[in-house]
Amino acid sequence: MIMKPLSQSVSGTVITRADPRYGAARDGLLWNARKPERYPELIVQAHSASDVQAVVRYARARDLGVSVRGGGHNWSGIALQRGIVLDLSALDALTIDTSARIAEAGPGVRNRDLARALGAHGLAFPVGHCASVPLSGYLLGGGLGWNGGDWGVACFSVESLDLVMADGGRRRASATENPELFWAARGGGPDFFGVVTSYRLRLQALPRAITTSVWTYDLADLDAFGRWIAAIAPSLPRNVELTLLISSPPPALAGRVAKVVTAAATVFADTDAEARHALGEIAAQAPAGALAIEPLLATPFDSLFDIIGAFFPAQRRYAADTFWCDARPAAVLARLAEAVREAPSPECFALGLIVPPQESAGRRDAAFSLTGSMFAACYAIWQDPAADHAHLGWLRQNARAMAPLALGHYVGEADLETAGRIPNSFSPAAWAKLKALQRKYDPAGLFRIPATPNESRAA
Repeated sequence: MIMKPLSQSVSGTVITRADPRYGAARDGLLWNARKPERYPELIVQAHSASDVQAVVRYARARDLGVSVRGGGHNWSGIALQRGIVLDLSALDALTIDTSARIAEAGPGVRNRDLARALGAHGLAFPVGHCASVPLSGYLLGGGLGWNGGDWGVACFSVESLDLVMADGGRRRASATENPELFWAARGGGPDFFGVVTSYRLRLQALPRAITTSVWTYDLADLDAFGRWIAAIAPSLPRNVELTLLISSPPPALAGRVAKVVTAAATVFADTDAEARHALGEIAAQAPAGALAIEPLLATPFDSLFDIIGAFFPAQRRYAADTFWCDARPAAVLARLAEAVREAPSPECFALGLIVPPQESAGRRDAAFSLTGSMFAACYAIWQDPAADHAHLGWLRQNARAMAPLALGHYVGEADLETAGRIPNSFSPAAWAKLKALQRKYDPAGLFRIPATPNESRAA
């Protein structure tokens, strides 16, 4: 049977390598300016779930791999593979049932847009920290979002999802309908074996007094800083997100110190009084000698997104790695500080996030299965392609040094170009189950991603 061209089967856009739009389309697939030298045969910008089905069936008939692109924010370029890149960014429909506190959202809905739309109704969701990241890869990786201590990892607020599977058929997955698929879609990350075309999300009431306090110290004061964090961490309220940042100084402190360590405590409070009390308890134990203190900043979601966005400027080359730890905060901070002191460019930084005890305890059963009492991350940021080797070397040298402190990795931001990162982002039992389900539902490897060196993706 002669199959008609894919362009006649989809309502979206099909771009071939011969198309004059190909170069710009390929470059636009990834937000990261560091792009792998891979050239897909086709780039398809889907406009509907039917388009997704058509692409899957076309690829299956021709033994072409399919890589799924949501917003192209992945650090390692996994959305850009050979075969067919299926771009879901146009699947950004959003409907909100305010009485049921449920949202139906396409995979292309971005964090800022979702937060704004929900906020207009006094509602919220544990959206990711970066404004331009869409739900697609964020939720598949688990979803470490704002107010995670109180609202939990975002994938556990997914009520159900609609899928296109490797056979081209549609499924709905929930706790009671296709539960194996539901299990895998909540945290399976790049090893998930289908395409999510819609999410049904459980919503929260929007806190009315989200407030942040910031303390910045010379990195030379790290010991006192670490003792402070160790003292306050066990009693942090669940709705306080405590982020620790080691970086070059902000412009106001440039020239005074070489590097700084910063604590940013954001409370998702419902009243100003609650916010003042929670942040006051933290401030009361802060060591003397801060270079700068910003108390009680009103930080609605738009402000939080802007603060985070300043650390990730456009048109930069990026690489990142992440670590779950149960070590003492002071030990993790000391290792991160050593890395930042040796960083090859001033934009590189590291952060730690204190994870409330209830988040590092028992989890609901899902592919997302690995966590710890502290989350740590390193970000290499630079502009010159000639500096790739130095920055990737710095990142990976630090990862080796972090290994004795690490339980594993968070697949949503791990250095997936390094062997072992994907399997070590899951508990052993969850990884074995995920691979078994992958073989069951995608036996031909339609959604295959090439192995990193010395690592079998069929393991």
